[in-house]
This record gives sequence, structure tokens and C-alpha cells, in this order.
Amino acid sequence: MKLLRKPIEMVAWFDYEGNTTPVKFRITNEVQENTVIKINRIIKREMDKFAGNRMMKYTCESCVNGEIRLLELRYELDTCRWFLYKM
Repeated sequence: MKLLRKPIEMVAWFDYEGNTTPVKFRITNEVQENTVIKINRIIKREMDKFAGNRMMKYTCESCVNGEIRLLELRYELDTCRWFLYKM
């Protein structure tokens, strides 16, 4: 997987306990085109600390350009921002 750490726009749902589940996200590439990627399956979710910031780390499986790929998404709890961390 390639390290990206790009901010993304996310559609997610929350349950009654406050647990977050990512559904799909939009990313802008180098030529300013938007791509929407749907998350097929969440493989693993865990709490992580990165540079002192608490984050939820999601390892997911998605179909990107017709091929199944592993992604790592991170949700920064203090700022409520989403990042595509690895692809």
C-alpha cells in the first residue's frame, strides 16, 4: 500500500453508542477530478495515536477502477476530519 494521507469527504453512519462506520468517500485527484469510492467491507477497526492525536484507524476493502484494493482510512477524533492514509 502506498502512503497518501490525503484529506477526504466522507459519508459515514453512527450507531447509538457513537461508533462510526464509513460508507463511501470522495477524493480529488491531481487534475481536480472527483472520484467516489464505496467501501465494500471493513476488515479491521482500532484506536490509534498519530503525532499525539487520537484516531480511529479503519482497514477496508473497496473496488477502485474495477479492482479490489485495501485501503486504510483514519478519522481524527479531536478535529472530526477523515484521511485516506494508505491505498
